[in-house]
Amino acid sequence: MDLTIDYMQQAIVAARGVEGKTMPNPPVGAAIVGSGKIVGLGATQIPGQDHAEIVALKQAGKASLGAEMYVTLEPCGSYGRTPPCVDAIISAGISRLHVAVVDPNPNENGKGINKLKEAGIEVLMWQTQEFVLEAKSLMESYAKHIVTGDPFITLKYAMSVDGKIATSTGKSKWISGEQSRKAVHRMRYVSGAVIVGIETVLADNPELTARTENEENLDMQPLRVVIDTNGRIPIDAKLVNDGGSTLIACAEMDPAKQKTLESKGIIIEKLPEDDNGINLMSLIGILRDKGIVSILIEGGSRIAGSMIDLRVVDKFVVFIAPIVIGGSNSLGPISGSGIDNVSDALKFKSSQFKKYGDDIAIIGYP
Repeated sequence: MDLTIDYMQQAIVAARGVEGKTMPNPPVGAAIVGSGKIVGLGATQIPGQDHAEIVALKQAGKASLGAEMYVTLEPCGSYGRTPPCVDAIISAGISRLHVAVVDPNPNENGKGINKLKEAGIEVLMWQTQEFVLEAKSLMESYAKHIVTGDPFITLKYAMSVDGKIATSTGKSKWISGEQSRKAVHRMRYVSGAVIVGIETVLADNPELTARTENEENLDMQPLRVVIDTNGRIPIDAKLVNDGGSTLIACAEMDPAKQKTLESKGIIIEKLPEDDNGINLMSLIGILRDKGIVSILIEGGSRIAGSMIDLRVVDKFVVFIAPIVIGGSNSLGPISGSGIDNVSDALKFKSSQFKKYGDDIAIIGYP
């Protein structure tokens, strides 16, 4: 095995280990290699604390002199909450830098690399596409948010091979397998907010928390957002009473119910309506203003269809289970206005397949 590949892989693994904990900063990993072994390995800390490169440099100490660094994202070259990482890299005597992805931040975008080159450090862009793509996936929410200010939106659903997300009676537990559901908990963990419609809450009474295999809550949880145009959410719903962060987006609500919900710590946002219910662009704007960098849409079909009609979905994660539900009245994953001609269909610019137990996931970027 090419050891240089292993070094970059270790940097990616380090970054993956802090995914979801560094927002709005991206999760970055850095590995320092001297005398053929890793002498420093670091990952981005919470905002305001050390970046991955600094963590690795502190760990390596004097062994950084003449060593090579492998980093998943271009080191920052300007002051933010912390000093520029490039200055520390230069001072430590790093001789060569391997970079997976250039920073899309307009204030960076190659400036750090240029500064390192000017200091006499050799900078090599990583060429192994597998790792470049993985590094990009780690920072996809950051990449959109830092350029546009908008959150990155992922639509996730699980369906049978005949395209059903529930039976004609509304039963959906469980279409996907255990490994797929484990992946969904990971998706929640790294998301700033999870959105569902009120019909999903009424049918399933979900918790929408990120949990371990033992059903214990993980250390970080998303903001749960329920689109509930007419304020129908039950007072005894799980996501109202479990102490987690929940936001109800509605156009109207009984004042007494609103007071009760707010006494439980629930955030109520009154938003304008359009022909399809709550104006979703207004909701996305509210979440953006709250500093949400990434949104996971979990259902139902009406919400999914409306988001697709608006062309705001950045990523699809579709779990397909090897089962057939059948039934003309069984539910499909996407409603909305749709299109008249196949030529107008939303197309993926890139896609990949992953296996989760017996399920297959299609991950696509329109």
